[in-house]
Order: sequence, then C-alpha cells, then structure tokens
Amino acid sequence: MKKISILLALFVGAFHAFAQVTSNDTLHWSDAKPLTWNDFKGDVVDSVALSGDAVIAILASEKKGSRFAGTSTYVVTVFDWRNSWVKPKADTEMFLKYFQVLFDMGELYSRKLRKSIKEADLDPYPVSFNEKYMGAKIGLNDRVKQFKKESKNGTYEIAITRWYDNVKAELTELDGFKQAPVKTGK
Repeated sequence: MKKISILLALFVGAFHAFAQVTSNDTLHWSDAKPLTWNDFKGDVVDSVALSGDAVIAILASEKKGSRFAGTSTYVVTVFDWRNSWVKPKADTEMFLKYFQVLFDMGELYSRKLRKSIKEADLDPYPVSFNEKYMGAKIGLNDRVKQFKKESKNGTYEIAITRWYDNVKAELTELDGFKQAPVKTGK
C-alpha cells in the first residue's frame, strides 16, 4: 500500500510539473508579437464551409502550497500553430485580423481569470479555481460564437474591425493583469 501511495504521489507531482512546461507547438499571446500567416502551420482541411481555422486555448493550473506558502496560479493564452491552418488564397489581411481578434479574446479572458483569482480574497462568496477557470472558458466560448456570427466567420470586414477595436480597448483596461512573457521549452 505504501508503494502505491508513493507512486501515486510521484505521478501527480510529475503530471503537475509537466503541465507547467511550455510547448514548442504553441505561440503564447504577446502584444509585441501579433499573428502572421507564418504562424499557421497545420494541414489544410478540405472543407467547403471553412477557409481556415485557429486553435486558441486558455491554459491554467493552480498549485497549492503549504499552509504558509500560499497558492500559485498559472494562466496563459496559447495559439496552437500545428492545428491552425488557412487555405491558399484566403490569407488576406482582413482574415488575419479576424484570427487576431480570436487570439486577443483568449488573452482577454485569461486576464479576466487572473483578475478574478487575484481578487478572490475580497470575495465574500469564494468560488473555486476550477469554477473560475471553467467560467472563463465558457465566457470565451460564448463571445467567440457571437463574434463568428457577427463577422460571418471572418467575411464581414466592418464587424471584424469593430470587434478588433473593442477587444483591444478591453485588453487595455485589464493591462494590470498581463501575463509575464513566457519562454518556450526546447
């Protein structure tokens, strides 16, 4: 029984440690590095409905310390370049702006999550880290659906420009919750 407990503890520790490692398969959101078409390296999908796709995710984890050390959290927005693609001749500046809005929305909800975590001590009705994380993912998903609908999946320039400006303004409001630059692993 003792061996199983030790193995389980090692597995959980190793899983948590590896979950923190940054992958070379992803591009981390940075205001200094907007998306370029060179970031889309996935295989083109033969689809009539789509001219391209971007895989964007919020990755988050929480590590509970000792009673005295407190808790540390990690929240980052990533673009999965291996699974993001665009059809030839669809690589217009406006379509790239569409994907940038999606990436920026991921960062916006990461910042909202960081803010929520930081302000947790002030919350009279605390919510768990997992609930906050799921709330950010659901909020992002709902917002992405709305954007895709209004922009007609990246074909309506006026909507894309309006969303681009609005999301940039919201990001600026939450500048205090930026993630420090992340170095990718090798």
